[in-house]
Amino acid sequence: MAGRRAGSGAATGYGLVLGLAGLSAALFLVHAGRVLNFGFPVLATAVAAVLFVTRRSVYAAFVWWIWLFTPLVRRLVDYQSSYHNISPVMVTPLLVTGFALVAILLRPWFILHRRMAPFLLVLLALVLALVVGVITNGALPAVYDFAGWLLPLAFAVFLMMYPDEFAEMQAELMFAIILGLVLMAGYGLYQFYHIPPWDAFWINASQFTTAGLAQDEEVRLFGPLNSPGPYAIALMASLVFVLVAKGPMRLVGGALGFPAFLLSLVRSAWGGWALAALFIVWRVGGKTRLRILVAGFVIAVAAVPLVTVGPVANAISARFATLSNVQQDSSFQSRQALYESTTITAFDQPIGTGLGQFGLASKLTTGQTTVFDSGVLQIPFEFGWVGGGLLLWAMGAFVLRVLAVTRMSADRMAIAGGGLFIALLLQNIFASTFSGVTGISLWTGLALALGPVTVSSAAVAAATDQGRAQSRQLA
Repeated sequence: MAGRRAGSGAATGYGLVLGLAGLSAALFLVHAGRVLNFGFPVLATAVAAVLFVTRRSVYAAFVWWIWLFTPLVRRLVDYQSSYHNISPVMVTPLLVTGFALVAILLRPWFILHRRMAPFLLVLLALVLALVVGVITNGALPAVYDFAGWLLPLAFAVFLMMYPDEFAEMQAELMFAIILGLVLMAGYGLYQFYHIPPWDAFWINASQFTTAGLAQDEEVRLFGPLNSPGPYAIALMASLVFVLVAKGPMRLVGGALGFPAFLLSLVRSAWGGWALAALFIVWRVGGKTRLRILVAGFVIAVAAVPLVTVGPVANAISARFATLSNVQQDSSFQSRQALYESTTITAFDQPIGTGLGQFGLASKLTTGQTTVFDSGVLQIPFEFGWVGGGLLLWAMGAFVLRVLAVTRMSADRMAIAGGGLFIALLLQNIFASTFSGVTGISLWTGLALALGPVTVSSAAVAAATDQGRAQSRQLA
């Protein structure tokens, strides 16, 4: 189970986070939001630096929140200045998460532990794809894409690096997840009933047609994030942890979160949550299973008024109706066409096309986001046989490890993390889940499932000396 949250020692850290939020809100209220275009990345990075040095558990919570709410800050900035196709605000999550990479560089021997071997395979695949991407797609998009993959992965390693602080990190992350769920879902439901002007402005300026109409009760929810897909994944991850959380806040989060989750209209995320929930029920003990089922029932009852009446019920029921006739569904047809036209090409790439061709990175070259609606095909297309093989090997090792450590575990948050990781891994049938906000969700779930790793620098030094001695003998 998650350990106790830090006491008064964390107050200063959260004070900094609240200070950043308050200052950002104040600048917007006095119509000086444009200052945040470059000011928000700088201020958020400064807050992250202080938290990283003084309170790593609060830093972990801050990373989670930054990934969830930075797109909203971007829209507020654009609303008070002008629409930015490529916004400096959006590098904030990468800058903030970058301190996790700093932690690894400060303790490089950590990655030599045998439990880190699958992480090293992923890193090797990323480096190979980066080199190819720089050559084929250009340095800037390839490096940006590389950072989007690497930093969520580094955050998972960071969570596993401090055994003495792991329980505290678990507790602070649970707090961040549940509070983030309440805020995300509450904002999303408000967005549905009374769409804020900055969201309407952004939908029209960006020609964001998949979000529906920029009108009350006509928008497809994307909440504080930048599209329904990432919003649904963030809600899915949070609602998985709601099942194992404690306290009244989880009931509020669940009651608001499920209607918002359904209004995102992302059916693959609905299925992913169900799979993760089944994994949790399968892995926990009898008494805990009963408590989870009771909590789920209470949350469902609390959510009923929001999902059974009015326009919310109409939107959700219309989306559920498509599940019974997928052959007539446009998204199913387009994905089916993608698999038919691209499968052979994707698996005919010895070294792949490299990073930087898809997702937000593609904006840096074309000005438009190129979406590839299949992670299963995108991986061989970008990474080729070699890199794709390394990723497949690593993912197989991770899944086996998750199944092993959760078999006898009494840590409900670890079990929830394992269920989330496996569910998001399977989501690659529909879209890649390794980078961005989905990547943070996937890798955080894995880190919480695997738990901390104890690595002795002296033991690593001894192993290194032994290896050098053997090398000299061979020479």
